[in-house]
Amino acid sequence: MASSESASSSTPQDHASNTSTGSEVLAHRGKENLPYNAPSDASSTIDSDHILVQRWLAEKSSRTQDEYARDLQQFVDFVDLPFRYVTLGHLQEYREHLQEQGYAKSSEKRKLSAVKSLFTFGTKLRYFAHNVGAALSTPSVRNDRAKRILSEADLWAILRDEKNLRNHVLLRLFYASGGRVSDVEDLRWGDLKDRPDLEGPDGRPGGQVTFFGKGDKTRAVTLYSKVWSLILRLHEEEHTSGRGGADDPVFRSQKGGPLSRSQIWRVVKQAATRAGVKLTKKTDSEGAVKRDEDGEPVMTSEVSPHWFRHAHASHALQKGADLELVRETLGHESIETTKTYLHAQPGKSSSYYVDEAPDFNG
Repeated sequence: MASSESASSSTPQDHASNTSTGSEVLAHRGKENLPYNAPSDASSTIDSDHILVQRWLAEKSSRTQDEYARDLQQFVDFVDLPFRYVTLGHLQEYREHLQEQGYAKSSEKRKLSAVKSLFTFGTKLRYFAHNVGAALSTPSVRNDRAKRILSEADLWAILRDEKNLRNHVLLRLFYASGGRVSDVEDLRWGDLKDRPDLEGPDGRPGGQVTFFGKGDKTRAVTLYSKVWSLILRLHEEEHTSGRGGADDPVFRSQKGGPLSRSQIWRVVKQAATRAGVKLTKKTDSEGAVKRDEDGEPVMTSEVSPHWFRHAHASHALQKGADLELVRETLGHESIETTKTYLHAQPGKSSSYYVDEAPDFNG
């Protein structure tokens, strides 16, 4: 199996090339005894595993190509066969291998789903006669979203303790808009505009932000006066330093460019850790607990930027927001995705009506 270091440093094209090369080592697998899963009419325009992987990755977003490529490379290293000689049995062996390696069910499911996706894609393009991955089941992953929904008290604590204006506005925008990191990281001042018609509870006007995020889809989200006034304050500060033009980043790094994804994550982690919200022991790459100079465990928060998106959806629904309005704000493809927040943070249940048992007098 390729090391994680080598996988992370290569490009999707490198992975595709490695796939073609690694698949040609066949001696120990007895290729002649395996079925050849190619259409009899040779109708596919794809003529190699390498081209298939390139075409498959090209249909994925640029932000997820590396992850898909790494997952596929791990499968290629394990099976060591051209894709047309891979059977359901090989896929089942790979699933058992992942289980033996101790991967979390969520990781196991993602890795298997990547392989299944490739075989589904190849079958649609007539590279395969049959989709050998169709019958492969993936592990059920427990929905633990409820654990990742911040209470209002925790959210206010995180915001209260963040005194840096840029970072505070970043956190407020995550919560107010329900935006993803991919929505926010490349945000420019030209993507925001005043909306005098949007009057907030305090009577002041609001604004609007346009996101160009996941799946290259555009959506506009209106923002009311409290968060909008902070955005305007940040814009004024940027102007005083000769920044803040339409093409300038809203969340600028010290070097002048937009904050990177890792920098955005760091802002969120530091703010949540400072506020003491959802703390856990920090570990190194080997899983060992990190300790300070006094030997005490170093603590860090589990909170990530996406937790603010969860909080937005949950809090809005709890306070009576229309389900379809929340769906549009978050940019969910399906209303069913939005409904999962109702299950994660349910309102009144029928237990309300059977709660009249005698008090405990022990």
